[in-house]
Amino acid sequence: MPSGGRALSRTAEDARGAGASGVYLDWAATAPPSRETADCLQETSREIFGNPSSIHRWGGQARALLEESRRIVAEELDCDSGLVRFTSGGTEANNMALLSLLRRPKPAHLVMSALEHASVHEPGRILEKFGWRVSRVRRGASGLVGAAEIGKALRPDTALVAVMLVNNETGQIQPLEEISGMLRERERSGGPRIHLHVDAVQGAGKIPFSVRGLGADSLSVSAHKFQGPRGVGILVAGGGLEPLHTGGGQEYGLRPGTENTPGIAAAGRALAAACRNREANLRHAGNLAAALMDGVRSCRQCRILPEDRLRRPGAFSPYIVSLAFPPIPGEVLVRVMDDRGYGISTGSACSSRKTGDTRVLEGSGVSREDAFSSVRVSFGPDTTEKNVLDFVHDLRREVELLFKVAR
Repeated sequence: MPSGGRALSRTAEDARGAGASGVYLDWAATAPPSRETADCLQETSREIFGNPSSIHRWGGQARALLEESRRIVAEELDCDSGLVRFTSGGTEANNMALLSLLRRPKPAHLVMSALEHASVHEPGRILEKFGWRVSRVRRGASGLVGAAEIGKALRPDTALVAVMLVNNETGQIQPLEEISGMLRERERSGGPRIHLHVDAVQGAGKIPFSVRGLGADSLSVSAHKFQGPRGVGILVAGGGLEPLHTGGGQEYGLRPGTENTPGIAAAGRALAAACRNREANLRHAGNLAAALMDGVRSCRQCRILPEDRLRRPGAFSPYIVSLAFPPIPGEVLVRVMDDRGYGISTGSACSSRKTGDTRVLEGSGVSREDAFSSVRVSFGPDTTEKNVLDFVHDLRREVELLFKVAR
């Protein structure tokens, strides 16, 4: 085996060992798949292997499972099953929703919050290269990107508004019902129809919401955030979206290509399980978040980000807590805590290797210094209170040592 292969093998072994003995607190990056997910993937891959587009019995079995999974997803998200399209993940779903605008006859205007995940922010930059005008809206005096802030950014040619449900770095929940209500009121008053896209990746299976209740025209979900398989996403979308690539016409022509039937089946089961246990898991996450924030308040220079989280806890998902210990760089603290056996992150896993990427936190009203020092701690159903208390104990000790080194 080449030397590169040996290095890769050693790295994989190290990761497995750390996972077995450490404490994983990076569920917002990805959740460990549940036993039900793993069993479903294995069973379906082995027994229902047909192509859902084939008309023989093996294809029919796969088609039946695919459509049953679509029905399960629609029931849990409260939408029509004919609106559910399966994708390769939340990133593809977000890109499909935004970049379909490129099929329009001429460029127009797009509004998005300044807090969006890279899979929404970056398609906005691509649209700008093709002549679209993009307004990025920062939070208002309330600390939220609300209807008032979005309304001020609208123009006569605004075609789409994109606002995420739960921020992946701070856990902040945006008032989507208020935003959709404002957009529909403008439409009833004679204004144009404006498409509302919602990135619900950090909300699905964790906090209560429905597609109908949010008033979303399209909505994205990623299965691996709620203990489903990686490589499976969901885009809920009606009319108005155009495919950017073509093929066999699968997924109502919006996402052609042979469907990942085992992954889709496992994703449907994982979403149903997450929603079934959602209320109990939400209370559990709330207790963990409270224990973490209570524990770190006595740490020197500790910041809970953004600052208004303590004043408005109901406006944040308890599954995600952002902390900072300036001037200790967040990346340094992540590595130090990894050595102690804890998995945390500096923010979005998709941007964690881009040092100095503080766009989202600064858009949330966090200073550049605090954003540079920030770390994200995120929980799941398997996280215990002891995990959190042990983490706080070791975090305090390591922070004090780092401050001594920084002197």
